[in-house]
Amino acid sequence: DGEHKESDVDVEVQKSVKGNYKNTENVVFKTVAPVLMASATYKGSYEKINEVNEAVANWVRDNGYEFNGLSFCIYHVRPHETQNSDELVTEVCYPVKKK
Repeated sequence: DGEHKESDVDVEVQKSVKGNYKNTENVVFKTVAPVLMASATYKGSYEKINEVNEAVANWVRDNGYEFNGLSFCIYHVRPHETQNSDELVTEVCYPVKKK
């Protein structure tokens, strides 16, 4: 909603599920339409994410695309799966469209 809130925050989490499920008071299932995406997957610490984001932004600019929605990350190997930050695998994703 664009404004900062201390409570009653509306949060959406994207997760792929198989099967059909009914919505509940706290969980709503949605089908998301396919989107053209510019993405990069990298292995290593989250400290590298700014460099990766910059590389994707440069690719978008240099290849005639523009951003078209909110970015998100897919965490393929997360901190609870390894104690070694060099083993983390993260995919940064940006919806795009041709200019």
